[in-house]
Amino acid sequence: MTVQRPFLLTPVEMRKSWGTEHWLNSARPEAPAGVGELGLDALVAADPALLGEWARLLFGDELPIFTKLLRADFPPLVHVGFSRAVDAEVFLQWLYEEQTLLCELLAQLVLPDEVAFVRYAEVYARWATAQGQSAWRIHDETQIAKQLEPWGHGLLQTLSMLRENRARIVDVLNEVDLRKEAGNMLLTSAGMLHAIFGLSHQFHALDQSRESLETLLGELRRRADAGASEAELRALAAASDVDTLRAANRDAPKNEGWLPLVVGGDLVLVEPQQSSDTTYSIADFYTPFVWGDAGARFRKGDAKHGLSERDLRTQLAVADASPTRVDEVRRRPIRVASRSKDGVTLLRLVDDPERWPFFTTYQLELAAGAVWHGDHARGAFQQLVVVTGALVLADAHGPVGTLDAKTPAFVPASVVGGYTLTARVSTTVLLLSVPGPYREFPQD
Repeated sequence: MTVQRPFLLTPVEMRKSWGTEHWLNSARPEAPAGVGELGLDALVAADPALLGEWARLLFGDELPIFTKLLRADFPPLVHVGFSRAVDAEVFLQWLYEEQTLLCELLAQLVLPDEVAFVRYAEVYARWATAQGQSAWRIHDETQIAKQLEPWGHGLLQTLSMLRENRARIVDVLNEVDLRKEAGNMLLTSAGMLHAIFGLSHQFHALDQSRESLETLLGELRRRADAGASEAELRALAAASDVDTLRAANRDAPKNEGWLPLVVGGDLVLVEPQQSSDTTYSIADFYTPFVWGDAGARFRKGDAKHGLSERDLRTQLAVADASPTRVDEVRRRPIRVASRSKDGVTLLRLVDDPERWPFFTTYQLELAAGAVWHGDHARGAFQQLVVVTGALVLADAHGPVGTLDAKTPAFVPASVVGGYTLTARVSTTVLLLSVPGPYREFPQD
């Protein structure tokens, strides 16, 4: 029987070498959010109607999006696309030089046990963090080689060449300070080279259906605005080639957004994204090695040799090497005046399916005691993510439970009558969904 009420979720914490990810509402089988004793993946697989008719028509029978909350142990800086044109072969050789030098470094290190590795990694991470904040232009190789002497000799030349090569790489990338972008969403398309400091430089698999999906959603919204019937809209969707193009994807695509927010004085990064964890990593400056059963090894690629030139060339073949202007990927919050009132402010972060067809995101600010009457869009589910504060979720049948930063909620498309949010304290909550034919706000 289809679930008729909103339900609470239990996120999954993913510890990483660089920090922590909380997968808040994932239906991915390796880390699904909990729904009582079930996983969200099992629940959706058993009853795809939870997603809604339009979500399924446009995006298929699997949950198309989920949200992560990231906390990195490194500076709040990111790289977002190329700052200027760069020759692809030259860039490839820089990346291969990075792997070659890391192979030399790994061969020079003497790390007999995990304790030695952890101590080495702490020193290395401090060096990489300081260098990263200065675009790898601090000439301190002599000092760092001296500090690393307990775990290897003759490191000076390798470290010097690593630093110089990394300076070349980052010199052609846009660097963005997330502290200055707090409250804005940065949309990083699949194929765009990017990196959160502490993580690897990476990009994601392309979505072959993107252009067709953007065109279809634009036409659906125009026809819905003109009064087209549900039957007419469904026929238009059924006649599109979106499903065929999506089936042609080599790997699961991943277009994502970064929303930096200040919570309790700390910067956290909220990351809504397509439901994929496919990542093409091409460089790993901060944590290139991890400890494994056979000792220190590469974190990415082959355990002993890292990423080969062939690996890098294959992955770069689908990268977008064109220059990116940061203001083109930035979305500033826009107050929705018609839905804001005393104690309640609704902000639109992204709802632009003709340019970004993957997800919609609204931000709701509630003063203590404020009440919001919400609902999902027609034919689509909704995800509720509290960033700070706490509120009580209720529907027509009564209270559902308390939401906070550790307890998100899922609103199935089958819910009738909407829901009510009552803030216990000043609260920020994100309302996420997928675009459909109708230009609808999340109510009130």
